[in-house]
Amino acid sequence: MAFPTHYIKKRDLLHNEKTTLQTLTQTGREFLAAERYSDALDFFEKAKDLTALNEIKQLAVKTGDAFLLSRLDRYDRTMVSREEWDACARQAESDGRGSFAKFIAKKYPPPEAAAVAEKPAILPGAAPLSEV
Repeated sequence: MAFPTHYIKKRDLLHNEKTTLQTLTQTGREFLAAERYSDALDFFEKAKDLTALNEIKQLAVKTGDAFLLSRLDRYDRTMVSREEWDACARQAESDGRGSFAKFIAKKYPPPEAAAVAEKPAILPGAAPLSEV
């Protein structure tokens, strides 16, 4: 079975209650082989195929694709570790994808940057201009 190329057919296959898990996984594998990773992820999430989701995760870390990694994180908050985020950021930076690296740095700032960001809040009435 060839994967659907029209977005309506893809949507219908993905959200049809009669679509079997095997069909969802097979279609996801076809999208994966065609390097359409986001589409493959849609089908693997729907099929709840953890093996295939881990394949996508390893691919995202290896290629520095923070978009795919964030989709996996949204699917299951425990799926992506801090070390995998850091590895993805390093790969994105080395591949010249500065925006992906900045996204990860904003999501998980380095420990020393996090300490600086956690300044004590100024209490009401304690600001220097409050006496004016």
